Amino acid sequence: MKNGHAKRALPAIKIRGAASAAKLLGVVLCFSPDRPHWTVPELCSELDVSQSTMYRYIALLREAGLLEFYRPDGYRLSTRFFTLASAARMGRSRLDEISLPVITAIRDRTDETVLIARRHRDFVYCVERADSSHAVRLQFSPGQPMSLHLGAAARVLLAFAPVQERNRYLASIADKIDARTARLLSPKALGEIVKQGYTESFGEVDEGIWGSAAAIVDNDQVVGALAIAAPIFRTNQRTRKQLVAEVRQGAKEVIRLLQQDSEQQPGPPQRRTARPIRRRAAPALAFPSP
Repeated sequence: MKNGHAKRALPAIKIRGAASAAKLLGVVLCFSPDRPHWTVPELCSELDVSQSTMYRYIALLREAGLLEFYRPDGYRLSTRFFTLASAARMGRSRLDEISLPVITAIRDRTDETVLIARRHRDFVYCVERADSSHAVRLQFSPGQPMSLHLGAAARVLLAFAPVQERNRYLASIADKIDARTARLLSPKALGEIVKQGYTESFGEVDEGIWGSAAAIVDNDQVVGALAIAAPIFRTNQRTRKQLVAEVRQGAKEVIRLLQQDSEQQPGPPQRRTARPIRRRAAPALAFPSP
């Protein structure tokens, strides 16, 4: 790792003998709106595998209908992913649906890219994003796993993670980060994030990009982070202060909407108490006297 920047992060699959499966999934995760086409040599370099192995992965993905040829030496995702994308949209979480109007409104006011990030184990994922009208190249695209310690959104989610999980993760990267990143991840620095509820970043993930993120709390748990990203050259101390205020207020609005949504959810069905059955006395039978 150089200057704290990580190579493409791939989700770890902790199943015995599943390293090849992780690499196979890694091939699919290489494709993005910014990079929709790949050649075999490029994929080999990105994932650090041999060409023979990569051709085997490509053959499996083509057989499954997930990859297709693009020009003589390239590949792209197949149209089958339209169906998968539709399924993903249909299965969005409450946070995704509730936060989208909020981040869209912030984007419209600031014309900067605004997103929602969530943590899953040792990675952070962008789940919603409202893009600026300016051409800004960001690695943090929807569905792309990113390291849990680089960038404002990631550090917010790491700071609020359970202590044991946070300490385990920090121990696993201790020998892979530089001195600057280590200072940002110190107990004092992470504690300050928890105290303030937000943080800022300068070029940690994408060179020349400033960012800020604030925690989103639902039922006393941090369920995500609302973040904004802008080129450093387009901001100064005053504009960054304004953007931080937008982020913090946006996170509060998402929290309010989540609470409102929870209150409107129907509660568990009331258990009906069975009424006691009143048995009628059998009518007296009159027998003629002997």
